Amino acid sequence: MYIIHARLLNVLNDEPLDSVDHHVAAVMLRHISELSDLSIGELADACAISKSTLSKFVRRLGFEDYVDFKLEARRQREKEIYIRDKKTINITDYLQQQGRDAYLVALNDDIRLLFDGANDAVITHLVHDIHRFPKIAAFGEGYSETACLNLQIKMSYYQKFIYTTRNDIVQTDYIERADADTLILVISNSGRFVSSYAHREGAPEKSCFDRSRARVYLITSNPSMKEDPRIFECILLRYSHDVQNHPVLFQLLIEQIALCYQKVYGFPQERP
Repeated sequence: MYIIHARLLNVLNDEPLDSVDHHVAAVMLRHISELSDLSIGELADACAISKSTLSKFVRRLGFEDYVDFKLEARRQREKEIYIRDKKTINITDYLQQQGRDAYLVALNDDIRLLFDGANDAVITHLVHDIHRFPKIAAFGEGYSETACLNLQIKMSYYQKFIYTTRNDIVQTDYIERADADTLILVISNSGRFVSSYAHREGAPEKSCFDRSRARVYLITSNPSMKEDPRIFECILLRYSHDVQNHPVLFQLLIEQIALCYQKVYGFPQERP
């Protein structure tokens, strides 16, 4: 998901329905494909606000000024492709091209790979660290962040409270400031979340993990990330087909983590 789109959705989710920011974000999303062509005056008129109010809003979104915002909007006009080398295919396109039965075979094969026990030792290590670390966070982008939210809900049943946010600016700040008492679980199919801002122009390098003191676990399908010095341990996903089943597999992996935690530590209500 592109940066502007994601940040506007964050505003819709976080701000009161009757707030100016919520209104402006809603208008921008309705005109998302036109933003790069609109002057600051035209967009301000469309939002029924002043140009100065609009300037302040785009700065709160994390852009230097309206020119910077428009440059990012221009990049957003192209259709996003998750894997840029095009060696894989998303679930929707696979269903359209291959049909339901072929997809169910592919999904079943990938689920079997997920549950084959190859990651059991690392999941157990992660569960022990979740139990003992005083501060825990989980971060990702797009589908990955939905899995972080699932983990947050799941682990609350065991009285383990995990911080997460869809806001990429807040994510970066949290990672950079994290101390040695912090555990961070990153969910990133490609692993790029650790090293670059994949949805910004030129995919600039991300340095917050270099400065972080947190213990970082990574869920990824990129085996080369096991050698990254910023990563403590990797939980690796494997695929039997070219379809991008990671949105489904992420959720099932969260279930595996919760199941392991329950086996080791039980429910709080059941403890003596």
